Amino acid sequence: MELKTLAIDLGEFKTLEEGTQPLQEPSAAGWYIDPKTGERIFYDPNTHKFYTMAGGVYIPLGYMNPAPKQVTLAPGEKLKITMSFKYAGPAIASAVCYYSIGVYGLFGFDEKMVGQNSKSIPQYVTPTQVTDSYTFTLPTNVGNDWDDIYCKIYGGSPGVPQTLFGYEQALLIVGKDPTISEFTIADFAKV
Repeated sequence: MELKTLAIDLGEFKTLEEGTQPLQEPSAAGWYIDPKTGERIFYDPNTHKFYTMAGGVYIPLGYMNPAPKQVTLAPGEKLKITMSFKYAGPAIASAVCYYSIGVYGLFGFDEKMVGQNSKSIPQYVTPTQVTDSYTFTLPTNVGNDWDDIYCKIYGGSPGVPQTLFGYEQALLIVGKDPTISEFTIADFAKV
């Protein structure tokens, strides 16, 4: 059985220092209008993140992205997801590296499969690449719509800020239901 791999890069992050706040963010918590989309968004100055309301739940903006590639899988096959990020800060004991496969939609992310690892990160004074991975085996009851994935890292001692990243339509589930693709009329002519 072939092991298929999908890597996710969480970008660069570091532990937050008290009193720091990124530039170009509002100074007060509240609802704002996104000038690009016209969507109402909520800003939380404690987490330095923007959220949108969907189905009565606050969902962080910007953690789901279009997938750069699509991995084709069938029930019983394995998918290895690798997260990658740059870290600078003190040594962290037992941070949680969290992985999920599911369905991303109007009401957020419906987790169908979840996995996690505990990871200790040594002290780094300059941003240093850190990776972690988890391997899922797709069950026989996998849905054709289980095509989205996301990862996050959080917690530990001292705690790292929760950081999320995900891809929409990263997986193509095949072999469960009959499928027809590239259907066309090959030719037509007078006879």
